[in-house]
Amino acid sequence: MNSRRTDLQYSAPVGYAARMLALAALLTACDPAPAESGAPSDTGDTAVGPGPDQLGGDTSVDTADSGDDGDQAAVDAAYAAFYDAGSVREIVVQLGGDALAAMEAEAAREYATHPEDPALSYVVAAVVIDGEALPSVGLRFRSTATQPTWDGKPGLRLKFDEFDGDRFAGLERASFDPMTNDPSLSRTVLGFHYWREAGMSSPQANFAAVYLSVDDAAPVYLGLYANVEVLDENWLARAYARAEGTLWEAGDSADLTQRGLPHFELVTGPADYDGLDDARDAVQNHGSDFYADADEVLDMEQFLDFWTLSLTIGNRDGYPWRLDDYAVYQNPKDGRFRYTPTAMDEAWDSGTPRLGGYVNGTVAAFCLYYDATCPDRYLAALGENVSLYEAADLAAYASELHALTDAAVAADTRMSWEGAPLTPGEVSRQRATLVSRVELYPTWLRARYGLE
Repeated sequence: MNSRRTDLQYSAPVGYAARMLALAALLTACDPAPAESGAPSDTGDTAVGPGPDQLGGDTSVDTADSGDDGDQAAVDAAYAAFYDAGSVREIVVQLGGDALAAMEAEAAREYATHPEDPALSYVVAAVVIDGEALPSVGLRFRSTATQPTWDGKPGLRLKFDEFDGDRFAGLERASFDPMTNDPSLSRTVLGFHYWREAGMSSPQANFAAVYLSVDDAAPVYLGLYANVEVLDENWLARAYARAEGTLWEAGDSADLTQRGLPHFELVTGPADYDGLDDARDAVQNHGSDFYADADEVLDMEQFLDFWTLSLTIGNRDGYPWRLDDYAVYQNPKDGRFRYTPTAMDEAWDSGTPRLGGYVNGTVAAFCLYYDATCPDRYLAALGENVSLYEAADLAAYASELHALTDAAVAADTRMSWEGAPLTPGEVSRQRATLVSRVELYPTWLRARYGLE
């Protein structure tokens, strides 16, 4: 596991007015210092923690597809800064009133007719990211369980090259999560940080303070968001040292069963289900040695790490307890699939499933119930992950993330949890509870599973 820096240095906050200079150049009527916007005072590059998480493999991106000028070092530096977990990004979205109204009208229609799968399109927006102006970016709402509106705190998706713009930091897309499923407003960043620190592939994530300016008006603070990396071929190049292969994102009920295969959505790669179907066949029609048969089509060692690391941090909202919030990648090097989490907003849950208590995922169920050696392999992998966790001092890191964002939370008047408004005081209490759980989880797991 990669070690974290312990000699943390805190720099003075960068003023918001300075960051607004680029927006002023783009929008001459815009006030560069929105005193009434509720802008937090410490959303500059305040250092905390180790900076961008490290990930094995080639960290380069194919510049032929990046839309940049070929200076790969600059692209990599911009990417690292964009996902630096030790600072809060400042995102200012400038939108025309007509485009804003069109987004809300489309969302109302789609959620009325297709609430389970709304089709939301991009509109043209100008965006300023930490002072860098991008005059033509695709903007849309993120699909969520409830209809997004600008009166609330909507999730947002950017597509940098949807219209006339180029990619930003080698990225085609960016996604901003309002964290409405997490009353601590920190689990997503903390969970993905630790997942990568443990040497496993996942999206990067950090915090962003998001503002909205409509028809050149002074920007209004929408609140604190999680800036979560989008899984695509660019992510594959960084995670697996190759942009080839097939990446599938699991929708609700996706699994290696006949009924579950259609619920995988292709992200990148060949548009056929042959690889998934071969994996389904091997899993469903295994012989007496399930682990060996499954290992032909799945990297079972990696799957056990994925499964037990999920258990170690209490992320039971995803696979194999729920059939969603994950992705599978078929590496063309060996043809086998590997698992990656796509959500962390319910990590460090109040309860963790018992061994064999319940699992919905086919691979985990067969491992526990139809293989003589797999349960022992499972417990060995769990023990290793608990030991790694204990060495990480993750509770201290969680406290640092909270200190970094306390002011941004205090200024966020649009926070909510499960549809109810959140106050800064409640967020503070939830954060204290989270830190306590982070501290207690290893002891609790060792006692519950008899780990030495």
